[in-house]
Amino acid sequence: MTQFSMKRRKSDRQYVWEYMRRNRVFRIEDLFPLVDMGTESLRKYFGQLERAGYIKARKKNGKVPKRFAERSYGLIKNTGILCPVWVEKQKRLFDRNEQKMQIRDLHMTLPVVVTKAGKMNPVDPVEYDKGRIVQLLEEEDLDILQLAQRSGLSNGKFSIALAKLKEEGAITEKSKELGVPTYMLNRRENAS
Repeated sequence: MTQFSMKRRKSDRQYVWEYMRRNRVFRIEDLFPLVDMGTESLRKYFGQLERAGYIKARKKNGKVPKRFAERSYGLIKNTGILCPVWVEKQKRLFDRNEQKMQIRDLHMTLPVVVTKAGKMNPVDPVEYDKGRIVQLLEEEDLDILQLAQRSGLSNGKFSIALAKLKEEGAITEKSKELGVPTYMLNRRENAS
């Protein structure tokens, strides 16, 4: 009887991650012969890792080289043997070693630029949490599990904000599949 190996080939990102873990300081040009990733793919991966705080570009003569192939990096956050995975839908890295999504939204820019000091008004935490849920529901209808995960709120804060939104009539339960409710935003049309 013939036995087949079910062993999967490692991804290029996994090979790069293992190399970084073995060599805490490394040059980009050393990686090219080891993996089949193009320069743009490698640059994109390193940008994701750098913005999430896993690696940091090292300076040469006081500044980071402009050419990507000439750069050196240092691994500053080694969480384990599995490489972080990019989750396109959330635009974040998922750390499989820690089993958690990175906190920062890597591609999110701040909506305002502060040019001068001004008076800061305190924000009610529940209002902030409600706003986060509404923001997510503006993009698409989500079930309660997806909504809780993407909001980034603790279970208690999420439950309070969700209950307030339902109480105010801002959101409604669209459907229930296998006992899991899907919520949608109530759109208020301007009656003109």
